[in-house]
Amino acid sequence: MVRFSKKFYFLKVYENWFTYKFNFFRLFTLNSYLHLKNTEGKKIWGIQKNSWTVELDLTQDMETIYANFRNTVKQEIRKSEKEGVVCTFEQDKIDEFVAFYNDFANAKKIYPTSKQRVVELGNNLVMCFASINGEMLVAHTYLVDEEAGIARLYHSASRRLDETVDRNVIGRANKLLTYKDIVHFKENGFKILDFGGYTENTEDKSLKGINEFKLSFGGEKVECINYNSVLYFTIKKITDFLDRRY
Repeated sequence: MVRFSKKFYFLKVYENWFTYKFNFFRLFTLNSYLHLKNTEGKKIWGIQKNSWTVELDLTQDMETIYANFRNTVKQEIRKSEKEGVVCTFEQDKIDEFVAFYNDFANAKKIYPTSKQRVVELGNNLVMCFASINGEMLVAHTYLVDEEAGIARLYHSASRRLDETVDRNVIGRANKLLTYKDIVHFKENGFKILDFGGYTENTEDKSLKGINEFKLSFGGEKVECINYNSVLYFTIKKITDFLDRRY
């Protein structure tokens, strides 16, 4: 299980990922239980609100995984490699990652992250980057649970909104980095790569494109079993109604 706290206005909420463990005192605090994998035969204390994601089975051999990529993905991966895009996994680039991600978040009007958050997650967060000539193009982080064998995309940022950079180069670099992510987590014994969500029944063109990107690597749409503690569910309902910025 991965467990960490987040600020929720002036309150503290705890996120619990992948594995549910009952704790009496958590019935009266702000807790969310996300993408639970061990709910069969269990009584979960909370309000259920399921969502969707795309998962790739990493127990397959790499040849099979790669063969299931869409042909356009394979072509763009090869082209990105020829363009000189380099992918790396680096845990010591926290400052660079936070600055890069927050620039992207500001442009997209989504919540930023912080150095404190990245540091707090420690070994439960893996960072990886795609660069060309030393210039960062794309950054991913993954929330990882070695015991459950899951790596879930947690942050994804790129320079595709930067008009000084060719968006096609960025798109290819993103596909190459995703491919390298898959190889990395498979080689390190993980069973599932989770692409970090799927927006069901959306008419939004951008969200449809993100959904298709995730499915293009051969994964399958999977329902996520989520619960919120009653107290958190109640407070979140109120704040969601009052704060419509995002």
